Amino acid sequence: MANDDFSGNGGQSHALRDARRSLAQGANASKEAAADQLISAAERLRVEAVKSGDRTVVNQAQQLSRGLERAALYLHGHTLDQITDDATELVQAKPWQAVVIAFLVGIIFGRSFNREG
Repeated sequence: MANDDFSGNGGQSHALRDARRSLAQGANASKEAAADQLISAAERLRVEAVKSGDRTVVNQAQQLSRGLERAALYLHGHTLDQITDDATELVQAKPWQAVVIAFLVGIIFGRSFNREG
């Protein structure tokens, strides 16, 4: 006697669709959280730089903050498929820079997961 959930293709494909949807939603939520954290980091960086009172530090913090904000805007404005395509192109064109970026992204996501746990 066949199990109704897995008989034919219907039950299995429905379960796979649900799993994919769940994974996609989780990935999108993580992407948005990472973008929000980049914006928060840029804001904190600016505040700390101003507290230092050093004009050189403030200028460098402004440049770094703009870079963080550009990255956040990129994450907010692109789908996971677009990000994957861009990442593939980057790795092929500049493998060492890709390794550094992957390391930094890993640190950001790692910190995010540690705070949630």
